[in-house]
Amino acid sequence: MKRYMVFNVGCIECGVSSDVVGLYETKEEADKVAETCNDKLHWREHGQNSFEVFDLHKPQAEEYTEVLK
Repeated sequence: MKRYMVFNVGCIECGVSSDVVGLYETKEEADKVAETCNDKLHWREHGQNSFEVFDLHKPQAEEYTEVLK
């Protein structure tokens, strides 16, 4: 199972869309993809973009667990 997701966080103020870039086996691979995207696509659709890596195996934060009971 691919553990790491690279996600493009668009800009809510500018109306730039957000979307999944891809899923990757290793953090190193995901970090490289995010870095490349940040270098080449940090400004698209006339606004800011931030490409972030998320660990899909990370447990849910307690603050959300409490709310979702």
